[in-house]
Amino acid sequence: MLYAITDIETTGSYASGNSIIEIGICVHDGKQVVREYHTLLDPGVRLPAFITALTHIDDDMLKSAPTFPQIADALEEVLEGTVFVAHNVSFDYSFIKAEFAAIGRNWNSKRLCTVRLARKAFPGHRSYSLGNVCSLLGINNEAAHRALGDARAAKEVFEQCIAVLDESEINKMISRTTGEVHLPPNLDKKEYDALPEKAGVYFLMNEKGKPIYIGKARNLKKRVKQHFTTAAEGKRNQDFMRQIHHVSFEETGTELIALLLEDFEIRKHWPEHNRAQKKQAEQVHVIAYHDQVGYHRLAIQTGNKFVGSYKTFSTKFAARTWLMDMAGEFQIDMRLLGLDMFDIYAEADATEVHNAKLEEALNVMQQREPSFIIKGEGRSREEISYVVIRKGKLRGYTFLQDDIHQEDLIEESIKPLPSTETNAAIIASICERERLKNEATNT
Repeated sequence: MLYAITDIETTGSYASGNSIIEIGICVHDGKQVVREYHTLLDPGVRLPAFITALTHIDDDMLKSAPTFPQIADALEEVLEGTVFVAHNVSFDYSFIKAEFAAIGRNWNSKRLCTVRLARKAFPGHRSYSLGNVCSLLGINNEAAHRALGDARAAKEVFEQCIAVLDESEINKMISRTTGEVHLPPNLDKKEYDALPEKAGVYFLMNEKGKPIYIGKARNLKKRVKQHFTTAAEGKRNQDFMRQIHHVSFEETGTELIALLLEDFEIRKHWPEHNRAQKKQAEQVHVIAYHDQVGYHRLAIQTGNKFVGSYKTFSTKFAARTWLMDMAGEFQIDMRLLGLDMFDIYAEADATEVHNAKLEEALNVMQQREPSFIIKGEGRSREEISYVVIRKGKLRGYTFLQDDIHQEDLIEESIKPLPSTETNAAIIASICERERLKNEATNT
């Protein structure tokens, strides 16, 4: 087996929108280097000052350098039939793959990461950057931040690692089916391996243990793996992968509890990469207020904030139906419930009469709000989960070892969840289905 131990220097930190300016490769047969390849590359743009400061490569050095299309054939020949090896392999691999894709070539290769090799061969160290690993292993990198110098240093790391690891371990790391090749460089594989194939909430965390992304899943391991295997060459994804140092999880038994707990945990931590969850879809609320002449009124309002909200619905249609049922049963002027476009007071009940009617209607409607418990799978075969809804509002959830029929025992162990616009809409949808089911049963 041949290994193409590679390092590149680039115009920026992510493949999308940036280019390679230098490539260094040491082709290794598992015992020694059998070939070296090195070239500077003209990116077609001026180099950022910080790249020149880091690498000591400047624009004058690249004036006579070839472009990537000019060396593509030679590079493909060097890489053909090899395992692509690099320190934080996803970074180098994404750049070379993007450069090939830009000229219409679909280049793919088996991969091996020397960061992960070093973690497995020499565990227990805080940082596995190339500089730190070289210091740890006594490797002198005389040309740091230059492609061939770093490739030669990575080659030394590779040799020391394979000297202490079994060949079967290395082959397993190369195999795409294990998923290890896709893991973020700073994530301990043991943490990933501990993920169960069950429903729950997962936490991707930075070096300090702070969540940077929180998600839910029916299958925790499968969902987390999708984060790592989804091809993305943009800055956001590559920065995200570098930030991930730890992964933890909480099993929930059911997807419903996972959904509710995810919402709670995101609001508790506000992870920087949970952009989509921070921008919640607009919800539908019935709000209560008093107008300028003293009428107590209701109206339908959409939005994520529900200050003053009396009741939340999953759709405007459901909200209008609820208000129209109230208006018909209690003989309340529809105009004062926001159901008539002609907002006038002609022939309306006196304020005292109307306000008394509406107060009675709201009390009765509140008493009719469904209270029930949703029973589901637990975190083990011996366990059962319970989601408790009281008067149309989420109370919380719990797990018990036995099928408990006494609600006071469920209440004693419940984990309360605060009401939010997200879980209010979820519970509203469930209550709506419960109401329709009851109506169908009664019919």
